[in-house]
Amino acid sequence: MAAQYPYFLEAIDVRRADQPDTSRRRIIQTMAMPALTRLTAEHLGGGAIAKIKLAFPQLEALEPKYATAGFDLDTLRHFGLAAGTFDRWVFAGSCRIRRGAVVPARAIIEGVVSAWEPDENTPGELAKCNHTIAEVTHYELTLDGEQIFYFDDDEGVAISGGVDWFADTRRALGI
Repeated sequence: MAAQYPYFLEAIDVRRADQPDTSRRRIIQTMAMPALTRLTAEHLGGGAIAKIKLAFPQLEALEPKYATAGFDLDTLRHFGLAAGTFDRWVFAGSCRIRRGAVVPARAIIEGVVSAWEPDENTPGELAKCNHTIAEVTHYELTLDGEQIFYFDDDEGVAISGGVDWFADTRRALGI
């Protein structure tokens, strides 16, 4: 097995997937791809000696975030337009491999910007504004062109490590 080296994030951007000219590379301060957490439930059988936390092949709600230096007018103009209006976002990163090249990291995220919150600031400071995306129904993560994770609720598909978590379930349902 080849030695593994860390990937260092050098630069980031957040933009609408269908509008590359909406790049926020000049105002983006932070971005947080969503945590991947499997749904769990505790079970204690009648004769069991321990409670077991069962992990299901479903995900807790995904909640990506990003923060900008100053106001993101594009997002604010679209905030709350129409209920159910989904945007498709690209969270882009430039990663340097410690002993190698610079490679792309991409997260494609479909959801609704559900929260906008400016930090406290004083005159002369650039206000940091935090944005949260909810109702995430599609998420795909690639690193250096390799698909690391894929999830689409409408398709009923979640794939990691090349394994489709729900293939057997869809077969059992006849879909």
